[in-house]
Amino acid sequence: MSCGNHHDVPCIEIRPLIVLFIDNEISDAHQADIVEIHFGECPPCKVEMERESQSILLMRDLLTRCCNEPAPTSLHERLIEQTQQLHQEMTMRTEITYTESTYTEITVDGQTQIEITSKIRREFPLE
Repeated sequence: MSCGNHHDVPCIEIRPLIVLFIDNEISDAHQADIVEIHFGECPPCKVEMERESQSILLMRDLLTRCCNEPAPTSLHERLIEQTQQLHQEMTMRTEITYTESTYTEITVDGQTQIEITSKIRREFPLE
């Protein structure tokens, strides 16, 4: 794929960037400009980019149509059931335990002091 004309950036260096250019994934604005200029100067590369762009659009459309199905009713029912069961288990517990741990590291004059603390608190909910 080359039009036979001299370009600042050869076609062989532009080809791997075509999909990145289409998806706006070239993070370097200067490089994106170089690719865009190349497409303006090189009809074969521009045609290749347009074909690739069309293929990507068709693939995305196909995936959207094929993979956009609602979840089965049985899945919704199981999720509701499991959520209700978990809620019941949580409200039936006789104690709630909170654990808090901290880690502090202080370096002064080349000496490091480490302090680790842990607090455990239990609460018994009123029923």
